[in-house]
Amino acid sequence: MILRLPHEPNCSNIQTKYDKIKMIRTAKIVLPIFLGLIISCTDNTGEPNDTDNADGFNAKLLKQTTAPGLGQSNYFYNDRDELILITKTNSETSRDSTYLEYNDGVLSRVLQRIYYPINGIVNIETIFTRFNATNASGSYKVFEDAGTILQDLTFEYTFSDNLIKTSTFFRSDGSKTLEKIYVHDENGNLTNWDQLWYRTDGSVQTERRYVFTEWDTSGLTTKSLFYWTYNLNIFQNIYFSKNNCLNLIDGGETLNYSFEYDSDGNVTKYNSIEAGRSMTLEYYE
Repeated sequence: MILRLPHEPNCSNIQTKYDKIKMIRTAKIVLPIFLGLIISCTDNTGEPNDTDNADGFNAKLLKQTTAPGLGQSNYFYNDRDELILITKTNSETSRDSTYLEYNDGVLSRVLQRIYYPINGIVNIETIFTRFNATNASGSYKVFEDAGTILQDLTFEYTFSDNLIKTSTFFRSDGSKTLEKIYVHDENGNLTNWDQLWYRTDGSVQTERRYVFTEWDTSGLTTKSLFYWTYNLNIFQNIYFSKNNCLNLIDGGETLNYSFEYDSDGNVTKYNSIEAGRSMTLEYYE
């Protein structure tokens, strides 16, 4: 299994000194998150889609997520209910921060500062030059505080009916380095998630498929669980799936999940059954 940092585009064929940092982060954080906490197919601004409102649910703004052994994340909003800050504490001395900026209500910039005990702060900056109902595009840069650029890419997302359909990252010469394709059934439930890594000559270096066959329709979708596709978590009203996924099939392995909801339909806890892990979610009233 190829595991990557939760906040970078998994460009396995780009070799930089950031790879050394990724090894530290992957070994300590990404592996348990991937195996234990991938139990939803949507992200975490607390925004419902139209079908949620029709079901009578009352979506709330996410305030905090807590996972034993993996840390705590806190979410802050402006007076327009736009997410502007996420902080994550992995220990008493380790804290990551994500800052979000908007232009006339449209997400324009995300700056993520990730703390590594050995290497210090690494910054990830995502700038959106276009963002509408069908696509979003811009630049993606990873750099140190001293200014050293570790990764410099462009990207494009495509959307349909409030669902993400593709995400693609490109090198400076315009060639693809990573492509993710999301396939949904007629009800908008995520059924397949394909990831393709490309060599510089355009050929596929690595391909991986995740399959989903069961979904939970008893409450609102949640956006807080895909740490390894973190940039999607800050898209309001854009979802991986219309309903939360109850399983994930990766090759010969099947992972099963369950969800608990409050009286308004918001997820308050989800459980990774095989891994014996759980995460609790709290909301602003």
